[in-house]
Amino acid sequence: MKNSQNYFELVMRLALTDFKMRYQGSVLGFVWTLLKPLLQFLVLYMVFSVFIRLNVPNYQLYLLLGIMIWNYFSEGTNSGLYALLNKSNIIKKVYFPRIVVVFASSVHTLITLSLNLLIFLAFFLLSGKPIHLTALLLLVDLAVLYFLVLGISLCLSVIFLKFRDINQIWEVFLNAAFYLSPIIYPLEFIPAKYRFFLFLNPMTGLIQYARLTVLEGKIPNFSGVIYVVGSTIVILILGLFLFTRFSHKAAEEL
Repeated sequence: MKNSQNYFELVMRLALTDFKMRYQGSVLGFVWTLLKPLLQFLVLYMVFSVFIRLNVPNYQLYLLLGIMIWNYFSEGTNSGLYALLNKSNIIKKVYFPRIVVVFASSVHTLITLSLNLLIFLAFFLLSGKPIHLTALLLLVDLAVLYFLVLGISLCLSVIFLKFRDINQIWEVFLNAAFYLSPIIYPLEFIPAKYRFFLFLNPMTGLIQYARLTVLEGKIPNFSGVIYVVGSTIVILILGLFLFTRFSHKAAEEL
């Protein structure tokens, strides 16, 4: 019990340190945590709302929520990929469960997501839209998202020890997946016969269900939720298996 508490404290300490160090040396510091998604939102909103007019109700909220959820997935998995490498100086000197550093990387980006969602809340309140009770389901959506990011991070962190090119492959994948997920455009823009393939990606469901519960006050389709939760559990189990199998060699590989 005491060890568990010590490891939890270590996770939080590492996560907070990573968060503080992220923009160390920059003039605006952690303010970039808030500015980055807002600037990305502003550019995309101008393009798809002014120049290429998309007829989507509350498009500014629709787009902003999608960007923030996607950015957590992108930053969380990227941070997880480098988690063992970035803590190699500690791993080589002190023994502790290696999974701690991957947990810390996922919590570190979760702090960023929490701050970004406060910005979204401010935009939401300024829009004058009513807050639906279903918005509470966003917490469930984010919990599933966290475990999805954690599962992928566990996989990537140990694969990266052996195959350093995986970071380049993952970067290309993330760039492609951003445009293949309904972040900028509504799902209705995709012909019905192809939507099934988009939903094979759990992120499509997580983004759609977040919008559905928060912006439309509706409850997601049960079968879709089961698929997203089920695929997340499978990925998490796979991540735990790979990490348990190969992480003990981390000090040798780093």
